[in-house]
Amino acid sequence: MEPQEIVENTEKAHESGHRGIGLTMAIFAVLLAVATMMSHRAHTEEVLLETQATDQWNYYQAKNIRYHVYDADAQLASLFGDKGTQQAADFHAKSAQQKKDSEAIQVEAEKLGKEVIVAGRRARFYDGSELFLEIAIVLSSISLLSGSLIYWRSSFLFSAVGIAGILWGLLAVH
Repeated sequence: MEPQEIVENTEKAHESGHRGIGLTMAIFAVLLAVATMMSHRAHTEEVLLETQATDQWNYYQAKNIRYHVYDADAQLASLFGDKGTQQAADFHAKSAQQKKDSEAIQVEAEKLGKEVIVAGRRARFYDGSELFLEIAIVLSSISLLSGSLIYWRSSFLFSAVGIAGILWGLLAVH
């Protein structure tokens, strides 16, 4: 081989390495976009669930207040003796229904509260995935700029952690 051919072959080999790094960066960018989208959706879900849970707790409080009001009204009506007996019974029945309703609403509010926690956990895993995938892209960029493949190889470790975070958020957080 002539010296000119060796130089050309070296340049081609160098360019093909850059293409591999560039392709890797593009793949990491796609994974980053997926993690970002999932993170945004998880945070949105968390906010919606938190709002629903708050609404349920407010509804529970309203029912619980009505329970106490009807209970107090029943006690007042019972003070009127025979004249208030029927009204006291009606107020007592309404009080019991309000208490039963409030207990069912409380169960639903607690369930929504647990779902908020799960959605928040899932969102944090996706946020962590974003971070690790961004680091992988930066390391690949450094590899392109410095010509050192150690950064490119280490970017695979960070991307693996990022992918694991996405999968953990999808599968294991419940």
